[in-house]
Amino acid sequence: MSVWRRKAIECMPENRTEFQDRGTSIYQVFIELLPATVAAHKAKDLNRLEKYYAFAEWCSLQNDKDLWNSAGVAFYEHLGHYPETLAAMPDWVKRSRYHQIRELLQERLTEQQMQELDKSYK
Repeated sequence: MSVWRRKAIECMPENRTEFQDRGTSIYQVFIELLPATVAAHKAKDLNRLEKYYAFAEWCSLQNDKDLWNSAGVAFYEHLGHYPETLAAMPDWVKRSRYHQIRELLQERLTEQQMQELDKSYK
């Protein structure tokens, strides 16, 4: 089993069967991770949030394009769609990562939202 599958299962053990399936892509993992992250924010579940953001960060640091790209376009890019994740980004997304995903966010957020995020990260 690949490292990313093992890490995804550690992150979301309730999805073990789906994530073990060779037909499940890393993009599908992030499609599951995003709403789980929103729910964890609503529940103030810091343990889950730590796991979820750590997994996304790990994927974004890998050389494999599928891993870093999926983290960007199937997770980070969509954090701005939900008030819970948008407000929490400065607490959970490192400054260096923010600067790497800023263009992705800029395509989806208003100018005012981007200015507020930029201010939070300065």
